[in-house]
Amino acid sequence: MFSQRRNDTIKAEKLIIIKQYSPTLNDAFKIKSKPSVSDSISKSQKDVKYSIFSVPVASTFTPVKGTASSIKPQALPYNYQNYARLGAGNFTNILGQFYGSLMLNRYKKLNIEFEHFSSSGGIEDVLLDDDFLDTNLDLNLESAERYFRWDAGIGVDYKRYNWYGIDEQNLNVLPNSIQLFDTDISAIDPLQTYLGLKAYGQLEFEDSFLKNVKLNLQNFSDDYDSSENQITLTSDFQFYITEKTLDLGVKLDYLSGSFDQSFNDPQQGIDYGFFTATVQPSMQFEFGDINLDLGLKATVLNDTELSDTEFFVYPKIKASYKFTDELMFYAGADGDLSQNPYRSIVNQNPFVSPTLSLQPTDNAYTGFAGLNGKTGSLSYNFKVSYKQENDYAFFIENLDVYGFAPFMPTNNYEYSNSFGLAYDDLSTLGINAEVNYAAFDDFNVGLSAHYFNYSVDNLPEATYLPEFKVDVNANYQIGEKWYLHSTLFFVGERKSLQYAILPFDGIGLVSETVDSFVDLNFGVEYQFSERLGFFVSGQNLLDDNYEQWRNFKVQGLQVLGGLSYQFDW
Repeated sequence: MFSQRRNDTIKAEKLIIIKQYSPTLNDAFKIKSKPSVSDSISKSQKDVKYSIFSVPVASTFTPVKGTASSIKPQALPYNYQNYARLGAGNFTNILGQFYGSLMLNRYKKLNIEFEHFSSSGGIEDVLLDDDFLDTNLDLNLESAERYFRWDAGIGVDYKRYNWYGIDEQNLNVLPNSIQLFDTDISAIDPLQTYLGLKAYGQLEFEDSFLKNVKLNLQNFSDDYDSSENQITLTSDFQFYITEKTLDLGVKLDYLSGSFDQSFNDPQQGIDYGFFTATVQPSMQFEFGDINLDLGLKATVLNDTELSDTEFFVYPKIKASYKFTDELMFYAGADGDLSQNPYRSIVNQNPFVSPTLSLQPTDNAYTGFAGLNGKTGSLSYNFKVSYKQENDYAFFIENLDVYGFAPFMPTNNYEYSNSFGLAYDDLSTLGINAEVNYAAFDDFNVGLSAHYFNYSVDNLPEATYLPEFKVDVNANYQIGEKWYLHSTLFFVGERKSLQYAILPFDGIGLVSETVDSFVDLNFGVEYQFSERLGFFVSGQNLLDDNYEQWRNFKVQGLQVLGGLSYQFDW
């Protein structure tokens, strides 16, 4: 075997660099445009012969007018920045709405929302004033910066309602000494006013693990020196773990308030305060046609008045399987802790007394499964659920204290014409069916039917929770100027409970049945031009003075009409 001799140009000698090498452009090694390749398996390239066949073309072209296209594209409707509605109807019902935005500069915008609805009342056979008013205003400033966007706003919500639902059966059995039918009934002032104030803001970030931060401050008060404050701080994070993302929500919520007195006890006030801290991690997974969202919610609750702390863990799980592009099965489990602020209770029932005992509701879990899909123009959703709620807040009619010493009315809400709260554990089995049919783009009709079965632990009835509910809605756009819409609501029988003084038993609960009702509504809108329109609507077309709450009848047939206008500043 022969060794190969190396021809190194640099010998194994010690080099001494006197000056650092400074290359110039001329020293650069240049790659040949066509380097030589030594490859035994390469194929020789065939020569390709081609030639260009030139055809003279005119330098200008003038199309014939009117024949460039056989189909004229339809212009998209212009969306104005501001929209206003003003209407009036019987019962002196007044409607006012305004939604608008004002561009301050290229990146900042002021949004304005105003809503007003009021009525002078006049419900048949009602003995007390039944007028009401609901007005709210919201101003919001939003801005888009280079790496984030922010918005901040303030809002005012003002409501006026009357406790007009006196039980006429109780009036008929009053002792003669009270004489409410003659002069004393006019001395009852059933008016209650509510004032809500709020300030809020949020930051949304781009390309950051911190997605957003939101702060909400709310104050709520009434005409009986009740006051409530709530501060809520929330933030969402997103972290990347290998090929998945971990979403993390954090929430801090502090609620505190007071009522000036207890029911029928002006010397005893009610104070409450609750602080919650919540973390909610979740991750999403995909396995073919299966989508899985896994998470949980952990909440710490501190009762600041009782110095008591509790810990809750709730499931946040949802899975879905897609059989086809138009058919999907889904199932999951959910849960949460609800604070039950005074503001939220009033929005559900404005006829509560300012003497409430407030506490959170533990929505321990909700298990559900369903099927949704679409067949042609028909879409549907069927769902079965089971829910367990601890300390659910039920509305109970306050004690009837007429003529039962020492319980004599001292406030305008103590004539069996207001509601309090009672808490009990509630189990609910629900079956829901929703169907929507869109024959074409301008017409659709929807149906939603619900069945519920309730079970409570201590109370004799699950008050004001119907067993059946049905909603039907239809919308029809006729051309560019006419729009028709209709809704129908059916609510089944409900049970009510009232505190009463029972012979030989003291104070107890009496059950009553609140009848079912059907509420039919229809509306027509006509657009005179792009800006100006006209609308008229009929509410409660069956003219039924049904009771949403026992002894609180609603207005009968209502007709309201007005004008709408949209514009730019």
